[in-house]
Amino acid sequence: MAGGPVPFAEFVLPWFNAKAAQGMRVALVTLVEVDGSSPRPLGSQMAVAEDGSAIGNITGGCAEAAIVTEALVAIEAQSNRRIRYGKGSPYFDIRLPCGSGIEIYINARIDPELIMAAAERLQARQPVTLVQDTRAHRSWLETGPVVSPEAKAEYRKHYEPARRIVAIGKGAILGSLCQLGAMAGFEIVAISTEPDLLAQIAPHCAEQVHLKSPRDFAYAGLDQWSAAVLLFHEHEWEPAILGKILGSPCFYVGALGSRRTHANRVQTLGHMGFAADDILRIRAPVGLDIGASSPPEIAIAILGEIIAARRRAEPANALA
Repeated sequence: MAGGPVPFAEFVLPWFNAKAAQGMRVALVTLVEVDGSSPRPLGSQMAVAEDGSAIGNITGGCAEAAIVTEALVAIEAQSNRRIRYGKGSPYFDIRLPCGSGIEIYINARIDPELIMAAAERLQARQPVTLVQDTRAHRSWLETGPVVSPEAKAEYRKHYEPARRIVAIGKGAILGSLCQLGAMAGFEIVAISTEPDLLAQIAPHCAEQVHLKSPRDFAYAGLDQWSAAVLLFHEHEWEPAILGKILGSPCFYVGALGSRRTHANRVQTLGHMGFAADDILRIRAPVGLDIGASSPPEIAIAILGEIIAARRRAEPANALA
C-alpha cells in the first residue's frame, strides 16, 4: 500500500487531540486500500468522536455518513475493524465513483498519547510516520525515513509539517495572497512594512512580523516545507532579504516585478557574489501566466505557481 505525504493543514490530528482533551473517546479512520479510482488519495483520514462529530474526508461525501456510523459502533465496542465499501463490499447501497472499491481501517483503540506525540513533532516542523498494524491492531510512531512495511497488514501514514507561505512586502497583493493561501490550507507568515495591513490580515496568519528595514529581516522558519514570496515595489529592499532567503532550503522563491526588473535583480545579486544556480531559484515575473492584472488575480497566479512547485517537490509516493 502506498500513500504520499499529507499536509498537516487537514487538521485531523489537532481535532483528535482537542476531542480527547475533553475526555471523549475518538476513533481514527484511515483509507488504507483503493481498488480503482478514488475521490481522495490513499492515506486520507477522518477522526470521529463518541458524540457523533467528525472531521476529515475519505470518499468525497459518498460514504462519510456510513463511516461515522461504523466508527461510533467501533468506539462503543472498543473494537478496531477494517471495512470495504464499493466494489466487492457487502454494503450494496453505498456506491463509489467509477465502480471502484476502497478499504478503511477504523482504529477505535489508538492511544491518544500517540496522536499527541505525532502532533507535537509536526508542530516542531519534523515529519513523522504513524504505523498501524490492521491485523494485530497495534500502532506506533516512526521518526526516520519511510521504509517498506515488515508485514502486509501494516499501513504507514507519513505526515509532513504544514506547507508554509512566507509573504514579505506590502500592498494589496500581499493581503490577497495571505487570505487565499490560508483558504488553500497553507500556514501563513506575513512580514510587512505596513502595520495596518498586518492588522487587517491577522485572522489569516499564523505569524506576523513588522519589518522596519531590509537589514531587519531575520525570519528563521524558512525550511524545506516553506515558500517565500517578495512583494515589494521598492526593489531596493530586495537584495538583503533575498540574500538570506537563497541560503535557506525553501521549495519556492518568488519576487514581484517585470522582466526588466528581474534582469536588474539578477545583476545585483550576481555582483553580491551569489552563484547563478542560486539566482535561478527565483521565480520572476512571479506567478503563473494567466493574464492576471488585479491584486486578487495576481495572488491567484502566485498561489497556483506555489502549489505546482509544492507538488513537484513532494515524492511521488511514500512506502506504506
